[in-house]
Amino acid sequence: MANLVGSVGGGALGALPEPVPATVNRLLKSLQQLAELAPPFIAEFEVLVEELHAQRLTVQALQAELSAFDHQLDVLEKSLAPLESWTHQWARLRQSLTETGNSAPPEPGSPVD
Repeated sequence: MANLVGSVGGGALGALPEPVPATVNRLLKSLQQLAELAPPFIAEFEVLVEELHAQRLTVQALQAELSAFDHQLDVLEKSLAPLESWTHQWARLRQSLTETGNSAPPEPGSPVD
């Protein structure tokens, strides 16, 4: 672009008073230098965008793994629910058997404490 501007305005610059053409030439050289730096910047920017996309894919994969793990835990929890109920029933039965054994009247002929 700077070359295009320089070629179109080259004849017009000669018609301007001296401080203007020198300033315009410096400006054009600065623009050329900036344009030369742009391709690496664009490449670095593309790498940054690709890295961000890769990180998002990683997060999505982790979310899928966590969802599968959550589902497995849910199945395990539901599978253990009957066992938990049986454990509570066993504890109540055991307690009632212990209480019944302690509160039973002494049998005839047994020594009294």
